[in-house]
Amino acid sequence: MILKKKWGYLTLIGTLFALSVLVGWLLFRPEGSAAKELSKEEAKKLIENRYGGNVSSVKAEKEMYFAKMDFQNNSYKLSVDAKTGKILAIDPIGTKKEGGHPPSLSEDEIKTILLSKAQGELVSFEKMESDGKIIYKGVIKDSGNHTTTITVDAENGAVLSENVGPANPPKRLTENEAAKIAQKEVRGKVDDIDLETVNGQTFYLVEIQTADDKEATVQVHAITGTVMSVKWDD
Repeated sequence: MILKKKWGYLTLIGTLFALSVLVGWLLFRPEGSAAKELSKEEAKKLIENRYGGNVSSVKAEKEMYFAKMDFQNNSYKLSVDAKTGKILAIDPIGTKKEGGHPPSLSEDEIKTILLSKAQGELVSFEKMESDGKIIYKGVIKDSGNHTTTITVDAENGAVLSENVGPANPPKRLTENEAAKIAQKEVRGKVDDIDLETVNGQTFYLVEIQTADDKEATVQVHAITGTVMSVKWDD
């Protein structure tokens, strides 16, 4: 009987010791162990699978990976969180054409830059001119229907602006809606409609020919529908 009690005590002590070792390991193990972090090869594959480029180098530094990617004759520097695999930044390095001027980026390259700045789906993508240079504007919608509007320099890939909008952003007027507003201001036949952006303001220029052969250009705000100006041709 005494032997059974001693054996029971020894079993209990052994169990408690094993539990204390396990708890101690859980409490004092290094946070974010290497087993949970991406390897260099995994980081390389993650970048190549997402962007379709060729990763030529990956450097590890303080729980981060810094990679160089070549894509359509241009180069980019990427920063990747080694724990989460999140792309934190992508910056164009670029190649030079003869004469020292950087080449204009392709639309695919611009889209790659846009999607590196915000998570979600690219729902709008347009090319426009502002202050004498070509820029691209992209709108990215996330899973919560919030939008991020980003403008990018077409020549060097620099991000010119980045604005986070509400879940239900204002809707832009269609050409037909702008034409009807312009015809209420000037009666006549619509000859042409152009969409332009100047200093962050997007508007339609609606050219109207009247019954007495006069021509007017009506400027209509693309979001509010406000008639901004009316100009008559001489």
